[in-house]
Parts: sequence; C-alpha cells; structure tokens
Amino acid sequence: MKLPEIKIFYSRLIDPFFVGYNKHYLNNDWDKWVPPTQEEILIKTKKLREEWGQYEEKILTAICNVTELKFKRNIIDVHIVSGSPRDMSNPLIISAHNSIENFINTLTHELIHKLFSDNKINKNIFMNMFPSETKITQNHIMLHAILKHVYIDILKNESKLKDNLEKSRKHPNNDYLKAWEIVEEKGYLNLIEEFKKTTRLNN
Repeated sequence: MKLPEIKIFYSRLIDPFFVGYNKHYLNNDWDKWVPPTQEEILIKTKKLREEWGQYEEKILTAICNVTELKFKRNIIDVHIVSGSPRDMSNPLIISAHNSIENFINTLTHELIHKLFSDNKINKNIFMNMFPSETKITQNHIMLHAILKHVYIDILKNESKLKDNLEKSRKHPNNDYLKAWEIVEEKGYLNLIEEFKKTTRLNN
C-alpha cells in the first residue's frame, strides 16, 4: 500500500495571522499569551517531526487497513503555527503550544478527517448512522472508534487513549465526549464494521 508523505513544518507565512488573531480577538487569556521566538518554534517543530516519525507508518497503515480506505494524495502538509485555540484538518494546521506527548493524538485525529475527506465520506453517511446526535458528535463517533483501534490494537498504548478521553472531558463542548461514550457503549470494532458496510453500499 502506498502511503502519503507527512510533511511537518513551521508555516512562517500563515503564523502571523494566527498570532495577531490570538492576541487581539480571543478571550480565555490569549491576550496574555507570549508567542515563541522563531528559534523556539523551529526547535519544537523538529521535536514534533521526530515524535511523529516513530509512529507514522504504523498509524497510516492502520487507519487505511481498518477502514478499507486509501489516501488520494501523495503528500500531506502539516502546518505548525505558534499558537491556536483549535487544530484543524483543512488545511491541516496544528498549534505548537500543544505538548509533544499530545501531538500524536492530534495529528492522527486530523489525518482521519483527511482520509474521510479524500474518500468523499460525507456528513450524510454519519447523519444516517447516528441520526439523533449533533453534527459534531456524528462526525466524531467513527473517528474516535478508529482512534481507539489505533491505540489499543496497533500501538498497544492505553495511556494515549486516556489522554484523548481526558482532552474531550475538558473540552467546553460536550459533543466530543458524547462521541466517546457512544464508542464505549456500542464497541469500537462493531462501529467500524458497520461503517465499512455503509461505505460499501454508498460506493
């Protein structure tokens, strides 16, 4: 299976927009936030790249195999910025103010979003699978099920799963935690099998 190259780099052209927005338009103490120097962020980016390098092939192979999906691109750019209240998948932007330990969780999460997007797994599929849930919960149930598979069956690292659950518990929006609760209730492997049957019918 051909896997995409994950290019992790400090995005010096995008970063000033985030720094300005964080300092002038956000609450929650972002106005007191002190951006790192360019040297500091370059060092942090190098550490994030090295951390991801230990897991890249295992994680990419696992999320493709378990979903029976493939990435449709050869390169995925990961833009690192000095700070942001949220990470995102399109474009894929991750904040350097997050810990190195949490980086694998965050990047894997966003790459699963990318995999869904590449294969045109649209919101209607998740809406039909989980009609009574909010859109955020709908869009994260399968993602969390796949994450649990990666942590438990591939990396065999329950601490990363616990870190992810804890991050969802602290999130101001309870919809992310609700997605985890549904994964626990229905079983991550059962959900993955249901998802594969659904995507086959839609292809």
